[in-house]
Amino acid sequence: MTDTVLFGLSSFGSKILVFLLTPLYTRVLATEEFGIADLINTTIQFVYPILTLAISEATLRYAMKKEASPKKVLNNSLIFVFLSSLILLFLQPLFKLIDSSFAQYWLIFVAIFFMYNLQLCFSNFVKGIGLTKLFALQSIVYTLSIVVSNILLLVVFKTGLNGYLISMIIGHVIPIVLMFFGAKLYRYLFPVKIDKRLLKDMLAYSIPMIPTILSWTINTSIDKYIIIWSIGMGANGIYSVANKIPSLLTTVVNVFLQAWQLSAITYHEAQDEGMYYTKVYGILNAICAVGSVILMVLAKPLSAVLFDEAYFTAWQSMPMLTLSAIFSSLSGFLAAPFRAYMKTKHLFISTSMGAIVNIVLSAVLINFWGIIGASIATAVSFGIVWIVRAVATKKLVAMDMKWKRAIVTYGLLFITGLEITFHFILGCVFAFITGVIVIILYFREIKFVILWACQIMRKRKRNGETR
Repeated sequence: MTDTVLFGLSSFGSKILVFLLTPLYTRVLATEEFGIADLINTTIQFVYPILTLAISEATLRYAMKKEASPKKVLNNSLIFVFLSSLILLFLQPLFKLIDSSFAQYWLIFVAIFFMYNLQLCFSNFVKGIGLTKLFALQSIVYTLSIVVSNILLLVVFKTGLNGYLISMIIGHVIPIVLMFFGAKLYRYLFPVKIDKRLLKDMLAYSIPMIPTILSWTINTSIDKYIIIWSIGMGANGIYSVANKIPSLLTTVVNVFLQAWQLSAITYHEAQDEGMYYTKVYGILNAICAVGSVILMVLAKPLSAVLFDEAYFTAWQSMPMLTLSAIFSSLSGFLAAPFRAYMKTKHLFISTSMGAIVNIVLSAVLINFWGIIGASIATAVSFGIVWIVRAVATKKLVAMDMKWKRAIVTYGLLFITGLEITFHFILGCVFAFITGVIVIILYFREIKFVILWACQIMRKRKRNGETR
């Protein structure tokens, strides 16, 4: 819970600030411009695990190992960060095949790629060596840097898409500098020395993660490429905005998952591990189920308030994207035991199955329903990932998945999402009924969360009175 609070202050506060900038983006950037910006971000997510060999995954895991030298871990990781950026610099002709916009923004794309990976490497290392407060702080600084630079470049200087992309670079640079001096990372850097044996172990851990990360990225983003090729860059801009509100739910859960990943690694093979997983998973299920009903109903009114008229149709994709956010979050939770036991190949199997389903369904449904079809394909594919991982987890941890409750809950949420998308008023009525059923099914978990929150508030009040 301590880690969750720290990560919550950084991640949730940061994401909320960025979310509140969405009205600015939709009013300042045309749908095509926002589509290009999203394409750059999405492509970086595809490219980084291939070129860096997903070394940052090993950075966190091995920085936590007592027998590994932190200096050697960081040195080994940074080599791949620098080499990958150098290789990417010469690959412009290849990326022009994806979209011609890469030619115009190539140097900015490479710069964002380099800064993204450097921040990821530093932040994973800082978190791995136990500096969770600094990790939380750098995340806050990252967001504040983007917010301030966005306002200056987009509103004051009116630099458009170029200003938006430059602000992303600025957002990475400032927390990198903060971590470099705050964690005194220079102590771990010089003299630079590569430990080949440790590097071999780190790559043995990270390389099997590449297909998993790629498959996960395909699950979350392949529909965007299909939208660009089938409908156009403007449609991708609208679809990217549609992800903003569902991402609030993902943000809340990811705050917890960052802490959960550390807890699962340190807690694995404990005597009561199965009971521990079952309780935590139940609470996460309750939060996701209740949160999704609320976000589905609010999709249309929030879109009317937050988005420019050109982006308003994005609301129709939000209910199913909310459902995909739930399955993504639950799948992220179930990834922790596989990492703790270093059984990462199982993660690849599940994400690959989901990716294949997403590609096939996106290619078919986008032709019928446009970006709505893409959202349905994404929800179904992440549902597949969740089911496969839930079944496989039983081989590692004695968890009680409560399948009957889960089937009822997510079956109702799927129908609710479709109803709201195609028949908003009737969908809201159905959402109310679903919400009541969800509260009844998860009453114990919801009661626990409320009592825990009240207990925390009472403690803070007593501490304040004591002072």
